[in-house]
Amino acid sequence: MDLGAPVLIIDDDPALTDAVRDILEMAGQPTAVARNAFHGLKLAREVKPAVVLCDMFMPDMAGSDVFRTLAADPATAHIPRVMMSGYPNADQSLADGFIPKPFDPFYMLRLLQEVASRPRTTRRQTKPVAMEWRG
Repeated sequence: MDLGAPVLIIDDDPALTDAVRDILEMAGQPTAVARNAFHGLKLAREVKPAVVLCDMFMPDMAGSDVFRTLAADPATAHIPRVMMSGYPNADQSLADGFIPKPFDPFYMLRLLQEVASRPRTTRRQTKPVAMEWRG
Protein backbone atom coordinates (compact mmCIF):
# COMPACT_ATOMS: atom_id res chain seq x y z
CA MET A 1 0.00 0.00 0.00
CA ASP A 2 1.42 3.36 -0.99
CA LEU A 3 -1.02 6.22 -1.30
CA GLY A 4 1.59 8.47 -2.92
CA ALA A 5 2.07 10.60 0.20
CA PRO A 6 2.31 9.86 3.93
CA VAL A 7 -0.69 9.20 6.15
CA LEU A 8 -0.65 11.82 8.91
CA ILE A 9 -1.57 10.25 12.26
CA ILE A 10 -2.73 12.76 14.90
CA ASP A 11 -3.27 11.24 18.34
CA ASP A 12 -2.03 12.02 21.85
CA ASP A 13 -1.71 8.32 22.79
CA PRO A 14 1.89 7.23 22.03
CA ALA A 15 1.05 3.52 22.14
CA LEU A 16 -1.75 3.95 19.62
CA THR A 17 0.24 6.17 17.26
CA ASP A 18 3.13 3.71 17.38
CA ALA A 19 0.79 0.78 16.63
CA VAL A 20 -0.92 2.57 13.72
CA ARG A 21 2.42 3.75 12.33
CA ASP A 22 3.87 0.24 12.54
CA ILE A 23 0.87 -1.32 10.78
CA LEU A 24 0.92 1.25 7.99
CA GLU A 25 4.68 1.07 7.50
CA MET A 26 4.60 -2.76 7.44
CA ALA A 27 2.02 -2.40 4.66
CA GLY A 28 4.46 -0.13 2.78
CA GLN A 29 2.71 3.15 3.59
CA PRO A 30 4.86 6.10 4.74
CA THR A 31 3.59 7.98 7.77
CA ALA A 32 4.01 11.19 9.71
CA VAL A 33 3.02 11.40 13.38
CA ALA A 34 1.80 14.31 15.48
CA ARG A 35 1.19 13.78 19.20
CA ASN A 36 -1.12 16.80 19.49
CA ALA A 37 -3.60 18.68 17.33
CA PHE A 38 -1.57 21.85 16.83
CA HIS A 39 1.48 19.93 15.64
CA GLY A 40 -0.83 17.90 13.38
CA LEU A 41 -2.22 21.04 11.75
CA LYS A 42 1.32 22.29 11.13
CA LEU A 43 2.39 18.93 9.66
CA ALA A 44 -0.68 18.80 7.41
CA ARG A 45 0.53 21.96 5.65
CA GLU A 46 4.17 20.83 5.52
CA VAL A 47 3.83 17.12 4.65
CA LYS A 48 0.79 17.34 2.36
CA PRO A 49 -0.48 13.90 3.45
CA ALA A 50 -2.60 11.52 1.40
CA VAL A 51 -4.97 11.17 4.39
CA VAL A 52 -5.22 12.64 7.88
CA LEU A 53 -6.10 10.03 10.50
CA CYS A 54 -7.09 11.82 13.70
CA ASP A 55 -8.29 10.92 17.19
CA MET A 56 -11.53 12.59 18.30
CA PHE A 57 -10.54 13.48 21.85
CA MET A 58 -7.18 15.12 22.57
CA PRO A 59 -6.21 17.53 25.36
CA ASP A 60 -5.40 20.51 23.12
CA MET A 61 -8.19 20.33 20.53
CA ALA A 62 -11.02 18.00 19.52
CA GLY A 63 -10.59 16.04 16.30
CA SER A 64 -13.72 17.69 14.90
CA ASP A 65 -12.04 21.08 15.38
CA VAL A 66 -8.90 19.77 13.67
CA PHE A 67 -11.05 18.72 10.71
CA ARG A 68 -12.92 22.04 10.71
CA THR A 69 -9.57 23.88 10.58
CA LEU A 70 -8.27 21.64 7.78
CA ALA A 71 -11.49 22.08 5.78
CA ALA A 72 -11.36 25.88 6.11
CA ASP A 73 -7.76 26.16 4.88
CA PRO A 74 -7.40 26.13 1.07
CA ALA A 75 -3.98 24.46 1.45
CA THR A 76 -5.47 21.46 3.31
CA ALA A 77 -9.18 21.40 2.44
CA HIS A 78 -8.68 18.72 -0.23
CA ILE A 79 -6.97 16.24 2.13
CA PRO A 80 -9.26 13.34 3.10
CA ARG A 81 -9.95 13.08 6.82
CA VAL A 82 -10.58 9.89 8.80
CA MET A 83 -11.71 9.98 12.44
CA MET A 84 -10.63 7.40 15.04
CA SER A 85 -12.57 7.15 18.28
CA GLY A 86 -13.79 4.76 20.92
CA TYR A 87 -17.03 6.75 20.92
CA PRO A 88 -19.26 5.81 17.96
CA ASN A 89 -21.39 8.93 18.55
CA ALA A 90 -18.41 11.25 18.06
CA ASP A 91 -18.96 14.16 15.66
CA GLN A 92 -18.05 12.74 12.26
CA SER A 93 -19.64 15.49 10.17
CA LEU A 94 -16.35 16.62 8.58
CA ALA A 95 -14.81 13.15 8.35
CA ASP A 96 -14.57 11.17 5.13
CA GLY A 97 -14.44 7.94 7.14
CA PHE A 98 -14.57 6.57 10.67
CA ILE A 99 -12.47 3.90 12.40
CA PRO A 100 -13.79 2.67 15.75
CA LYS A 101 -11.35 1.97 18.58
CA PRO A 102 -10.23 -0.63 19.24
CA PHE A 103 -9.55 -0.93 15.53
CA ASP A 104 -9.14 -3.80 13.12
CA PRO A 105 -5.89 -3.29 11.16
CA PHE A 106 -7.29 -4.75 7.94
CA TYR A 107 -10.38 -2.54 8.13
CA MET A 108 -8.16 0.50 8.73
CA LEU A 109 -6.00 -0.28 5.69
CA ARG A 110 -9.03 -0.85 3.43
CA LEU A 111 -10.76 2.32 4.60
CA LEU A 112 -7.68 4.50 4.16
CA GLN A 113 -7.18 3.16 0.62
CA GLU A 114 -10.84 3.72 -0.24
CA VAL A 115 -10.97 7.25 1.14
CA ALA A 116 -7.67 8.27 -0.47
CA SER A 117 -8.66 6.87 -3.89
CA ARG A 118 -11.75 9.05 -4.29
CA PRO A 119 -11.44 11.83 -6.84
CA ARG A 120 -10.97 15.20 -5.13
CA THR A 121 -14.21 16.49 -6.59
CA THR A 122 -16.20 13.84 -4.71
CA ARG A 123 -14.71 14.38 -1.24
CA ARG A 124 -17.52 14.39 1.27
CA GLN A 125 -17.84 17.49 3.36
CA THR A 126 -20.75 16.48 5.57
CA LYS A 127 -21.05 12.71 5.95
CA PRO A 128 -18.48 9.98 6.61
CA VAL A 129 -17.93 6.90 4.50
CA ALA A 130 -19.75 3.82 5.68
CA MET A 131 -17.89 0.61 4.94
CA GLU A 132 -19.01 -2.83 5.92
CA TRP A 133 -16.65 -4.36 8.46
CA ARG A 134 -15.83 -7.99 7.75
CA GLY A 135 -13.92 -9.07 10.83
